[in-house]
Amino acid sequence: MPKPTNKRELIASMQDGYAKLNEQINKLSAETAAAPFNFPSDSKKCGVRWMYDRCLRDLLAHLHEWQVLMRVFVQNIREGNPRDFLPDEYRKNYHEMDKMIVEKHQGTSLEGAKSLLEKTHQEMLNLADTFSDEELFSRGVYKCTYTTTMAAYFESVTTSPYSQAVKLLKTHQKN
Repeated sequence: MPKPTNKRELIASMQDGYAKLNEQINKLSAETAAAPFNFPSDSKKCGVRWMYDRCLRDLLAHLHEWQVLMRVFVQNIREGNPRDFLPDEYRKNYHEMDKMIVEKHQGTSLEGAKSLLEKTHQEMLNLADTFSDEELFSRGVYKCTYTTTMAAYFESVTTSPYSQAVKLLKTHQKN
């Protein structure tokens, strides 16, 4: 799918990415879905963003928590208290945050992680829909987005990581 240039395309891209992720998850046997990931330690093969995810549950919880960050980011903007996307304590080392996310969800079941992601994915669709095309695709509308667009933030917590997750799950299935 080409890069979105308007809200309708952005939302369609987000929906398509989520559908592809669920399609890949549904291709996994119950045994494979529950099995720990067995990726090489080479971060180029599995992506440094996912290095703390040890299983499908971790991956889905990770996606969910980044979407929660997006929700808070937008909420802060709308309340007139714009802040950076990442919390201050993780801005220089978000891998520590990724590690904390995985640890936080060790008690979450796979089904629970699926449900959490489904909920925040829907929130992302609803939230994106509240912006105008100009707010989503023009640079500089929100100072806290710096040199990028709000649409790029939505893509960075939905479409892009969904695509990366599909690749990871395909590798997991092969292994």
